[in-house]
Amino acid sequence: MSALPKRLTDKLAGKARTDDQAEPAHLRPVNDDGTAPGATEPGPAVRPAPPSLLERARTELTPPDIWSVDRPALSKIVNYGRYGQQVSDEGMARTAARAWSWFAALNAAVAYGWQWTTERPSRALITAALVVLAALVPQTRAVMTLLLWPAYTGIELVTDL
Repeated sequence: MSALPKRLTDKLAGKARTDDQAEPAHLRPVNDDGTAPGATEPGPAVRPAPPSLLERARTELTPPDIWSVDRPALSKIVNYGRYGQQVSDEGMARTAARAWSWFAALNAAVAYGWQWTTERPSRALITAALVVLAALVPQTRAVMTLLLWPAYTGIELVTDL
């Protein structure tokens, strides 16, 4: 049994197509001008109507399906700002889209890191222990005050007892 398709193995073996085998229906001869014999002339080009304001609002404001679809990588978020179809290719709108995509990627990175940390209980416990130990070092308290202000308040209450 070959892993190659039958038509390819037949061709390699030198077996020619017999007359009782009909040509596939999707293959038709094409004239020199690019039209198929017996084909009708194409109709006028139909452009789809732009979405209504309600349809656009619905697509923009519908949250993603986070139950069954993975979230995009950070590179996809940045590339959406660079090459996405939401604005024209040049100008201030594209510059704003690029800047916003970096802001969104930064927020996604923080959220993905938090998700990774809390995904497993062992990771969460190790992270909590490291944060508590870092809070005991006076030099790190200023940094933690800025980065972890809400959590830091709770940690300081626990460690200053």
